[in-house]
Amino acid sequence: MPSIKRIATCVTASVMAAATLLTSTAFADEPYTGYNYDWWGDPVPSQNGYVVDKVYTGLDMGIDSLSEPSDMFFSDNDDLFLADTAYKPSNPASDSAKGRIVVVDSDFQLKYTVESLDFSGVQDWLDLKGSELKTGALSQADYNKVTNLAFNGPSGIYVDVDEGEETIYVADNANDRVVAFQIDEIGDDQYKTAVGKVKVVYTRPDASMYDSSVTFNPSKVLVDAAKNVYVCIKSITKGAVVFSKEGDFNGYFGANRVEQTGEVLLNAFWKLIFNREQAKKMRRSVPVEISNFDIDTDNFIYTVTESKSAETDILKKLNSAGTNIYTNLGYSDYNFGDALTKYYRGQTYSSQITDIDVADDGVINLLDLKTGRVFQYDDECNLLFIFGGIGQQKGTFNIVNSVESKGDKVYVLDGRKCSVTVFKQTEFGSIVHNAIALFNKGKYEEARGPWEEALRRDSNYWLAYIGLGNAYLNEGQYETAMTYFYHNSRTGYNDAFKSWRMNFIRDNFTLFAVIIIALLAFIYIFSTWRGKVRAKKRAEQERIFKEKNKGKEDV
Repeated sequence: MPSIKRIATCVTASVMAAATLLTSTAFADEPYTGYNYDWWGDPVPSQNGYVVDKVYTGLDMGIDSLSEPSDMFFSDNDDLFLADTAYKPSNPASDSAKGRIVVVDSDFQLKYTVESLDFSGVQDWLDLKGSELKTGALSQADYNKVTNLAFNGPSGIYVDVDEGEETIYVADNANDRVVAFQIDEIGDDQYKTAVGKVKVVYTRPDASMYDSSVTFNPSKVLVDAAKNVYVCIKSITKGAVVFSKEGDFNGYFGANRVEQTGEVLLNAFWKLIFNREQAKKMRRSVPVEISNFDIDTDNFIYTVTESKSAETDILKKLNSAGTNIYTNLGYSDYNFGDALTKYYRGQTYSSQITDIDVADDGVINLLDLKTGRVFQYDDECNLLFIFGGIGQQKGTFNIVNSVESKGDKVYVLDGRKCSVTVFKQTEFGSIVHNAIALFNKGKYEEARGPWEEALRRDSNYWLAYIGLGNAYLNEGQYETAMTYFYHNSRTGYNDAFKSWRMNFIRDNFTLFAVIIIALLAFIYIFSTWRGKVRAKKRAEQERIFKEKNKGKEDV
């Protein structure tokens, strides 16, 4: 009969083996290590806010496969639109036909695809382009591009829903145009092919307003509430190209600042000395071009910059005048993406933000091309979570192209794997988002519980300290707020200290008044007494002096 000690040993070994197996499974489900940055910018281990839910390929969507998809967009009708950039139609409408639009519902079931366009609704525009071709104002090659019945490398997509009617905007890169179209009928073939009924075509502006030497290859597109169309062109450094709803060129919007490098400052100095001809020969300093953008529910446009060399204007929030709101708030000086730059075999590896998604609740998702990670921030640019990475496992990527969010899920498009990865919130992520939502609604006391729970689960999560500090600050518990802000938020600590100081003075005003009055009375009495003593001493000195002088006179 086995001894109790042997039985206990076997049970313990079994429990440890089971725990090891469960732990291994958990790590297999999360191929990336959770981390965050503390107040000093140092990386610290942290719980994951998001984990992989599902991965969808073209086969899952019912279209066999995707071909280097480059963009995706969720419409207000909860349909997901994908720009399948390198797709080759089986019956091409032209020799240059390449690409299609794939539309799936929220369950990733195919609704329809668009491979060709119908220009019958814009006959006046076609006639105008025909006239330009005859007069030589438009070359045959350019005419073939802008009037192409098929796509050629669509790289950007946006869907505007007005009174339930969807208008699809596609940045048709190699055709040098943006086309806006609607869908009338959907075919009953395998891919449920539909034809896009074109409403407006946005092409290169007139040479008098747009530099003829600059290419017009639109990469991304979005539409604001006034139906103005913004086009991102990576060869343009003046900002996004803006068109009216009807297709008229309205100028540029949201140009980045010129980065203040040593060369730029030196050139500015020499321009003060050189004459006009010498200054013209100097190399011009130009801002870095915008890489991508998104628009929120309040009609603010957010832009990101992908350039490796850029250190300013990585993320901007622009109002209707094109002013960066983050500059006034100080957020534009924040580091977005990985705070640390890595050096390996003579090369520098740093974050390159290639796409941005602004959720309905103001949460910002930035997609890093270099690391394959999603960096999630709240509406005040506080870092919430980091997830994703480069690799072959689920939840990691080869080449990330687009990020979108819907509800509590985040979607990432991989152009090399040709798949869409869906991330869902963990319990920890849900707690943090709940705390932020309660605080933004002014429910500060209710937000304390979720923040405290977040700290119990992850003591490294510094944003919870700030959240609790803000909660106690709004409740008037300034000393407690200072405790949470200390080493986590200098601004928060200063605000809490000022409020504590004012509160302390107000609560002890009577005592301070009595002390001040007593002090003033003491000063007055002491000054009076001291004056009398000095007067008496002076009188005594004068008496002695007179007696001495009188004695001399008598002699």
